[in-house]
Amino acid sequence: MNREDRPIGSGDASGGSQAQGQSEIAGISKQTAETLMAGERIAEALDLADAEREAYANFETMKKGIPEEEQAKLQPPPRNAILAAYDVQPEAWVLRVVEGVQSTALQDALLVLPFKKVVSLIVYLDIWARRVSLVRSA
Repeated sequence: MNREDRPIGSGDASGGSQAQGQSEIAGISKQTAETLMAGERIAEALDLADAEREAYANFETMKKGIPEEEQAKLQPPPRNAILAAYDVQPEAWVLRVVEGVQSTALQDALLVLPFKKVVSLIVYLDIWARRVSLVRSA
């Protein structure tokens, strides 16, 4: 277990060689400009959608603390120009951007996302899965 002559993570009980470690590295795909840009597009879509959902959640929270007469006077927050132009909800916008990434570049595009964006994407994956299950059960 404590042998230092084996490559880390090699699973090689015989001692291994440097060539085996190199083969593990070769399995990692090469990042291209296309995959980096796709990752940036996904991150921007997540930022936009998160900001829109947060603004609406703040509006709903603010409405709860006031009487009904004043609730009617409150104006909802303005929609993001992009979401308004395409007339889509935030989660639909993220789905549209993710669907626009070529399948060959999607895995690498997701790998370049910061962890905070991955957590945000998981929230949207949950929303999409719930909607699909509602459609199937109906």
